[in-house]
Amino acid sequence: MAFSVLGGLLVLFVLLPILNLLFTTEPSRILAMAKEPVVREALFLTLGTAFLATVISLLFGIPLGYVLAREQFPGKAIVEGIVDMPVVIPHTIAGIALLFIFGRAGILGGPLQSLGVVFTDSSWGIVVAMLFVSMPFVVNHARDGFLKVDRRMESVARSLGASYLGAFFRVTMPLTWRALLSGAILTWARAISEFGSVAVIAYYPKTINTLLFEWYNYFGYTYTKPLAALLLLVALAIFVMLRGVASLNRAKHDQA
Repeated sequence: MAFSVLGGLLVLFVLLPILNLLFTTEPSRILAMAKEPVVREALFLTLGTAFLATVISLLFGIPLGYVLAREQFPGKAIVEGIVDMPVVIPHTIAGIALLFIFGRAGILGGPLQSLGVVFTDSSWGIVVAMLFVSMPFVVNHARDGFLKVDRRMESVARSLGASYLGAFFRVTMPLTWRALLSGAILTWARAISEFGSVAVIAYYPKTINTLLFEWYNYFGYTYTKPLAALLLLVALAIFVMLRGVASLNRAKHDQA
């Protein structure tokens, strides 16, 4: 009972501000805000760049998670620590650090700019910032998922003629899809919510969080409240939908 009370207080701490924001904002104002062209543009930009950052995280994070789960090598603990660093680095500092690499005079940004690839104040800058702060979720979930797969199952698949990649895609990946899906959902959600590093490296074009921050500074809390409620509703709808798809797939898998 004591544990339930303590846990319930923590849930209430999270739920109370959310419910207060939603139930004290008039639906008509939220709907009117959703019709604003600048709001729709910022929202689609945020969702699109977050999705791209998630795809890149999966492309590179799954192999890294597999190596961390299966191999022992000198410096492994250091690599795992480096993967977790974006979680603890203040995000404005992360934005400044990225700016020195991907800015117009950065180590990579300068040469790439001559090729027409610009990160400062561009969609690519937003993707880079989102990727930096959200990547640990994919890597860590992938590593933990692969650790739960018995290596002997991969060995059996290879003994039956499967290649290393064949065993990975036909045996290991299907057994790890829940962890990978959870990692992808959290990565996308974290990317959508990022503001600090994005504002430093790519204030323009404005994501929905940058727009919210700017309007709050210019117009105050009352004017910005419907936009905050709209963003919260969109995030909740997406999160519930993705979790629902994951639960449906889990139920089908259990029945099979």
